[in-house]
Amino acid sequence: MSAIFGEILTFGQAQDCDIQLKVTGDEFYATYETLDGYTAVSDSDRGCFCHANLVNGVLVSSGCPVSEAPPAGIPRHLRESLAVRNRRFEGRRLRRSGPLRMSNEAELTFGPSQGLLEGRRLTSGAVRGLTILVEFKDVQTSVTQADLSELLNGQNYTRNGNYCSAREYFRIVSSGKLDYSNDVVGPFRLSQNRSYYITHLLVKEALDLAVAAGTNLSRYDSRGEGIMDALNIMYAGQTQYDGDLWPHNSDINLRYGNISTNLYLLTSAGRSAWDLSIGTFCHENGHLLCRFPDMYDYGAVNREGDGVKSAGIGSYCLMGSGNHLNSGRTPAPVCAYLRDLAGWCDNETVLNTAAAVQAVHGDYNRVLKFRGRTPNEYFLVENRSKLGLDRHLPSSGLAVYHCDTLGSNEFQQGTGQRHYQCALLQADGNTDLEHNVNQGDGTDLFAGVNGVAVSHATTPSSRFWDGSDSGFVLSDIAVPDERLDFRVGIIELPPVVSVSTLVGENMTLMPIPDKNTAGISSKINIRQTGLVQRLKVSFDITHTYIGDLVVELRNPAGTSVKLHNREGGAADNLSKSFELESLAALAVFVGQAVQGDWVLSVKDLAGRDVGTLNRWKLEVEVQGAQVVRGEIAPNLDIPDNDAAGVSSSIAISQSGNVDQLKVSIDITHTYIGDLRLVLISPAGRSVLLHSQLGGGQDNLVVTYDSAAPLSPLSALSGQPIQGKWTLRVADLARIDVGTLNRWSLEIVPGG
Repeated sequence: MSAIFGEILTFGQAQDCDIQLKVTGDEFYATYETLDGYTAVSDSDRGCFCHANLVNGVLVSSGCPVSEAPPAGIPRHLRESLAVRNRRFEGRRLRRSGPLRMSNEAELTFGPSQGLLEGRRLTSGAVRGLTILVEFKDVQTSVTQADLSELLNGQNYTRNGNYCSAREYFRIVSSGKLDYSNDVVGPFRLSQNRSYYITHLLVKEALDLAVAAGTNLSRYDSRGEGIMDALNIMYAGQTQYDGDLWPHNSDINLRYGNISTNLYLLTSAGRSAWDLSIGTFCHENGHLLCRFPDMYDYGAVNREGDGVKSAGIGSYCLMGSGNHLNSGRTPAPVCAYLRDLAGWCDNETVLNTAAAVQAVHGDYNRVLKFRGRTPNEYFLVENRSKLGLDRHLPSSGLAVYHCDTLGSNEFQQGTGQRHYQCALLQADGNTDLEHNVNQGDGTDLFAGVNGVAVSHATTPSSRFWDGSDSGFVLSDIAVPDERLDFRVGIIELPPVVSVSTLVGENMTLMPIPDKNTAGISSKINIRQTGLVQRLKVSFDITHTYIGDLVVELRNPAGTSVKLHNREGGAADNLSKSFELESLAALAVFVGQAVQGDWVLSVKDLAGRDVGTLNRWKLEVEVQGAQVVRGEIAPNLDIPDNDAAGVSSSIAISQSGNVDQLKVSIDITHTYIGDLRLVLISPAGRSVLLHSQLGGGQDNLVVTYDSAAPLSPLSALSGQPIQGKWTLRVADLARIDVGTLNRWSLEIVPGG
């Protein structure tokens, strides 16, 4: 099926000049409007498009050609009722129904055969198709056999702005696996005028003419099964998006000797060679050969339940609306989702482990996949920078697809039960494709993102369709280029630095001995750890001659600063506060450890006058130790009754040694008494976290803390932080199974 999304197209008229109409729809149902918004219908009796009236929900011809002014009182933008639209849709669909169309479910944009359409699939090897060029009794073409053969088979073909030939297109996107060529025959003259074939399918007449001219159909049976691989019929003149002339792919059962037909494509060849483009031909042959489903929404209520159209994957795939890019001359490549289903990707980069990844544009032989809990649901990532076949995309950067082979691109709802088969996560979060706002815009793809771009908490998110966290995290996405770098998983979270203010006060009265160089020392003990950021010290001394006094503050490391040095002469009493702004010398304490005894010493260095230290106070703003964090959500299945188990690693780049350590585990399992968990440090030291405890309890969601009494993690104190920390999980008994969903580290470094 080939859909049109509001394009302005030219239509031939039997009794009048060609006209232009704005068209939206597909071969089963479409709307036509004049350029000033009046609805039009094809009037077979008059052989032209006429202004439409709406009668009981049905569009009928007014008998007034659209080349003339509309009849008085006819409003713009008339639409048939939903019931009528669906009746027309179903009627046209059933006209084309054959053995491959089994049910309404199969008619959804749904791939019932592991994501692809049912039927004979030809995705590899040398495949030869037959292309028949036909003319109408009243419409001919200057397009020749040679023109078509070059379009379909040519090497280095760039005529009329085409990126390449159809054969080269399939060779590129299949990484050389599919070599699809075509023999071109004709042109043959059909018996009727073009308008006749709007309601009469021309396929049999065209094939009869080709066979009568000596075409040997057995040449087009690559498997020797008595079935033609591919039948393409291209008619003279511009594409007619009307009735049976609307470009389409379907099946027809005709037999010529020992050879039967199967699937066919019908499209136009244009008026001249300058009209030729590969887009529609490649799209329809994607159905015909590869059994790709359409990646957009047909919008039929009797098929999906809401009658609402949406854009599906939009311009970002050949099987969406990407076949129309650059007027069909540079169609979008087949997206990674369908290439993978077709078996065209020999290489797979698994994104379930934290890593730095590079996506290479045009590496169509590779798929970058984050595997989900079930085989049908997963995420894919692809470099769609504006290069090569992507040069005419509306956006440029990293494409992220949420895939489910059991979904349908008619289900724009995005719920657990009704969602797309392949949804593009639009970076701007607007879901314009789902709401049919456009076929793509400049902010759809991810580019130049610092930090986290996609996670369970972002919009769009990487949650599964049921709303649960998939664990898929993308971050640090580079700008569009041939090689586009990004990170997957949480390799290492930024260190968390705590800042707090500690207050200590000593109110013990201490007499100051007269003329004594030893003086007195008063202590305040700080138990907390951390580094000094700011400092304030206050003291209150009673004395009758403060010029006798020397006051010093000493930190736990032995560094001293004089706060008062015999200033003030005969003045009485000394009550002062000092901080960095008033005493620059205090800066020597900044960055030093706060923990331990802080000492205030007071000396009276002259005779006669005496006094007392009444109290002193210390206020310290402390930067706590950095907490180094790492987290990963591997979603790894734990093999049943297998001592080797599974392993998952978190890389830490910070240096230092372990002072404190926390490990958080989230495992789904129906009998945690089967499980054994071991944590291995970068230096190779291992500790046993869980050893077949808990019996028949479900799930192991727990945090281990080295500060807890008898914690096994205490054995890792002093171990180097930097490097790869590995969690090994094994199931040591039969029957019950589970999954390592996610785990994380929090490390407080020591020296």
